[in-house]
Amino acid sequence: MKQHLSSAQQELYSEFLTFVHEHVEPSANRWDIDQGIPHETISLCAARGYLGGTVPTEFGGQGWDYVTYGLFNEAIGRGSISLSGMFNVHTMVTETLCKWGTDDQQKFWLPKLASGEQVAALALTEPGAGSDLQMMKTNYRREGDTFILNGVKKWITFGAAADVLLVFGKLDGEQPIACLVHKDTPGLTITHIPDMLGFKASYLAMLEFDNVQVPVENMIGRPGFAISYLAPYALEFGRISIAWASLGLLRACVETCGAHVMDRAAFGANLIDHGMISHMITDMGVDLEAATLLCLEACRAKNEHRADATEKIMIAKYFASRAGARHSANAVQIMGALGCNDNHSVSRYYRDSKTMEIVEGSNQIHQLLLGKSFAKKAKRAVRK
Repeated sequence: MKQHLSSAQQELYSEFLTFVHEHVEPSANRWDIDQGIPHETISLCAARGYLGGTVPTEFGGQGWDYVTYGLFNEAIGRGSISLSGMFNVHTMVTETLCKWGTDDQQKFWLPKLASGEQVAALALTEPGAGSDLQMMKTNYRREGDTFILNGVKKWITFGAAADVLLVFGKLDGEQPIACLVHKDTPGLTITHIPDMLGFKASYLAMLEFDNVQVPVENMIGRPGFAISYLAPYALEFGRISIAWASLGLLRACVETCGAHVMDRAAFGANLIDHGMISHMITDMGVDLEAATLLCLEACRAKNEHRADATEKIMIAKYFASRAGARHSANAVQIMGALGCNDNHSVSRYYRDSKTMEIVEGSNQIHQLLLGKSFAKKAKRAVRK
């Protein structure tokens, strides 16, 4: 991949890999078993400036381009998909503020989020509303300079660890809006949801709002904008994160299994010399190369503000997450009993990879959208 990167991107990628090797990989299995990431690790990420990766430097961020943000997610995903979840949801909120926040909102919130003084999460999904956001029931009612918030959000990544939540709902049941709500606001109950299949250390939570008072000044964007503009914009960054983190997981599968099949022997030959094993490693390596190029192309399109950026990001997320799920299953097969043990990383890769096919829009939704897009393009091409 390095041949596709600038010297500055290569330097930062090396820094990310070193950080993950020293501070993430040694503990990731323990975090998974304990179902949580220590506060010290989050503080260390904040001290490195990683929570402000894409935030402009004028607000205390690092001002990374999107390729660099992708490289960061790849490195973190190699070590811990759960930890990548924090950067995913936090960045969705900071980017929403950068795009849609007022000057006062940006000056107040972005320095706190960029420094890691506060961690943010995006509260979109509800018990009865996942990909179909129009089904959302969470309600805001205005009383003077305050919104009264009622409803329930569920499966909120890092919801049980975040300091501030960007909560989507409808004003009087009609106009979608989104407001920042601090975790300590009276009337808000946060319940950690343990025992997930994957993302086990990502502090998934249920949020219950019972007449929560939210200052009107905490609303991001205009009434009616939240589902049409804010959510799609935020989710695009979520999909970049999922695509690249899946790429990191796929690399982990190749590196773990590659070393194993070169060293382990059976029936008088190394495993790599057995046809079925060689086939699986070949497919892993080819998909790793293909996913790398798709992820790079998606972020370049985003950097260049190209019209096809949204589709390129969707393609990268769809391909990389599917490849991660397929090859982590093969990795378990190759590693045998080792791959079935919670103390071995391959077991975690397998469980996390399934989650990556679901979050930030299920792959079935992406399949539906991409299929129509490809068919339309083909039809136009034939007519020419």
